[in-house]
This record gives sequence, C-alpha cells and structure tokens, in this order.
Amino acid sequence: MKKLSFALSALLLFTFHGSAQEQAKPDAKPALESAPADPFVKEKSKKADPGKPSEGPATMTNVGVVVQYIDVKRERWQQWLAANHASRDATPLRKEVETWIAAGDAMLAESSLVMGESGQRAKVESVRSVIYPSQFLEDGSGQPFPDKTETRNVGTTTEVDALLGADGSVDLNFAPERVVYAGENPPRVEEGVMEGDLRYPLFDLQKVTTSVSLDPGSWGLVGCEQSLERGATHQTLVLARSVLHRFEELPAKTESGQQGMLTFSWLEVSHEVFNESLIKLTDPSPWIGGGFHEEVKKSGAKVLEERSHHFKSGQRSKNESIREVIHPTIWVKPTEGDFATLRGFETRNVGTSVEVDAVLSSGGGTLDINMAPQISSHVGDDVFHRVLVEGEWKPNVTMAAFYTMQPTTQLFLPLNAPVLVAVMSPPNEKGWTDPSRKVLLFVKFSR
Repeated sequence: MKKLSFALSALLLFTFHGSAQEQAKPDAKPALESAPADPFVKEKSKKADPGKPSEGPATMTNVGVVVQYIDVKRERWQQWLAANHASRDATPLRKEVETWIAAGDAMLAESSLVMGESGQRAKVESVRSVIYPSQFLEDGSGQPFPDKTETRNVGTTTEVDALLGADGSVDLNFAPERVVYAGENPPRVEEGVMEGDLRYPLFDLQKVTTSVSLDPGSWGLVGCEQSLERGATHQTLVLARSVLHRFEELPAKTESGQQGMLTFSWLEVSHEVFNESLIKLTDPSPWIGGGFHEEVKKSGAKVLEERSHHFKSGQRSKNESIREVIHPTIWVKPTEGDFATLRGFETRNVGTSVEVDAVLSSGGGTLDINMAPQISSHVGDDVFHRVLVEGEWKPNVTMAAFYTMQPTTQLFLPLNAPVLVAVMSPPNEKGWTDPSRKVLLFVKFSR
C-alpha cells in the first residue's frame, strides 16, 4: 500500500511540474529564435532598398557622390555669411552660387563623381604621379645631385564609403582631395636651373576628411578653404551631393548562359556642360542610368575611347591596349665624365586597361560588378639635374611623369543601359590636370 501511495505522489508531482512548464512557455524565448545579426557581416539582401517587399522584381540601388570645388570672391562670400546662417542643407546656397558664377563672382574649379554600391568603398582619381628629389649630394658642377626621391599624386582624388540608410538618407564617410604643383622653393639660387625643372617642389593641398548624412538630391557644404589658384582673392567652397540610381531587376529575354558583354565608353565634354546638366537635376536616377549619356551624345561629346569586354560570370577578366614604357628610376652620380649613370629601370603600362569581376543575377538581367578601368598616359619627363657641357646646361637626371584617370568601384548594372560610373579630369597639354574639361565614363551591360 505504501508503494502505491509513493507512486501516486510521484505521478501527481510530475503532472504538476509539466503543467507549470506549459504555463511558462508564452514568456520563454522560442527555442528556434535566431541570434542577433552581426552588424559587421554584409548580407546580400541588404544591397536592395531597405524595407522592400520580398515578392516581385527587386529594386537595385547604386549610391554615389558628386564633389564640386567652386572658387568664390572673398567679398561675395563674406556678404553672404553676414546675411545668412550656414545650414546643413546647402541646396539654396548651391543655387545662389550658380548666380555668382553667371555674374563672374565665382568660377568652377573642379568636379568629380563616382558611383558604387551601398556599404562598399569607391574611389576615382585624376592624377599625375610626380617623382621629385628628396635628398641631394654636393656636386662640383654647381647643382647638388639628387640622391633620393619621393612620389606625390597631383590632381583630384575622391574616395568614399557611402551607406544608404533605412530612412533614405545617405551617410558619406569621405576625404575628397585636390593637390596642385605650386612651383619651386629652392634654398638658394642654383646656376643652370631652368624653368620647368623639378627640384624643390611646392604642393598646395585642399582636403576635407569628414562624415556627413545627406538627403538624396540635396547639397552639403563640407568645406570652405583657401583657393589653390586664387588664394589672395578667393575662397573655395567644397560642396557634396549624394546621388542614387535605382532600377528594377528584370530577367533577360534570351538565355545566354553565364556570359555577357560590357561596353566601356569614355566621353569628353566641357566642365560647363557637365555642371549645367547636374544643376538642373531633380531625380538623378534616370540621369545616371542612361539619360546623361543620351544628352551628351546629342550635344556632340568627343569619344575618347570605347572598349567591348566579354566576361563569364564569377570569373575575373582583363583587357589591355597598352604600351610598355621602360623608364629610368635610379641615377648614380658620375665618378668620371659629365653625365650620371643609369642603374635602375621600371616598366609602366601606358594606354587603356579594363579589369572586372562580374557576377550575373539568377535571372540574368542584373550584373554585380567590381571594376578598375584605367586610362594612363606618359605626359613627359621632369628634369632633376643639369650639367654644363661646352657652355650649355644639358639635362642630366630626368624622371618620367604619368597621368592616370581611374575609378575603382563596385556597382549594379541593369541590362542594356549606359550607366554613368565616374566623372574625371583629363591632362592638359603640359600633362597637369585640366579642370576645364570632364571625362565621363559610361558602362553598358548586354547579352
């Protein structure tokens, strides 16, 4: 009987304990609930617009930034500051600056643009690689002999991390930079140095390192700096604008396997033409996605280069049309005779090269592409040192100078639309950045 009572008690206790567990379930954490997502791990689904429904065509978004440097007369800028408060939204200021340009009180100094994917770094360069002496040896010829060198990129560089937020704003973490060669600063007068020789260079720099959040289409004033070319009379307003390019991912009409074609087009227009088209924009998306290409083609834009590129999804591919330029890099002071001895050479590829990593979407109508297209040119030789030979100062040590226009970025491409990827500046006749002209790079994906 005692055994039966003990068994009955145990059964009642087990039943009560199980009932208590059942009652506690609504407050308990579900066993299959997923752990919080790691914010440092990029998820593919986040490439589309935040909050988009899962059904129906996906909306793909490219994010970019336009940076403009505008030189404004100091008096005009001071008058504006006295009558206005600087605002986070500088769109009204940018509109007013356009009237100053028309009146001759301001001028376009430089502009650049680069497109990319949200959360990915993008960079565009229009630069001349300047090698210059950094250490000298005494030389009986009258000019100290260059013994060591350094390299400085002179021109415009825009590097940006752009992130599209859930509220539609764009967070920009960037450091746009302009560098110009500002002449020579010799410690003393040296006999035989001629105009254009590169020995003790001065470089002037404008650089803004900042993080800002901008609404799509609005301008932000990210810097007010001393003008590089007109420092005594002008200040440079550095203005940035976020740009979005949206399109629906549509399936390809024909089955072409995991392959496709890319067409790269470099078109040249004046700075004014680019600026006029940019200022009148209300929705940049169709402008980026083919509208600007049609506009400049009708206006007679100059075609600098066009390249067709065959790719296979998931595979890296590269096309090159180059000349291998072998140039001296190390010169040794002579122990006998007049001229220095060559001891080191390097090879630089000059021309056009296109390198891509391209991945097709499952439907075949969208391309996710990493790219680094480049146009490079040999723009001359800088003289570092001269020797006196028969009464004439002749070049003794020289270094080659190269100019490069290159975006390095990742973005989505729709089918059969020429997408604007970057805006760059070409070199002038002396091989330095020419801000009066703009080179527009368009890429079209087809199958």
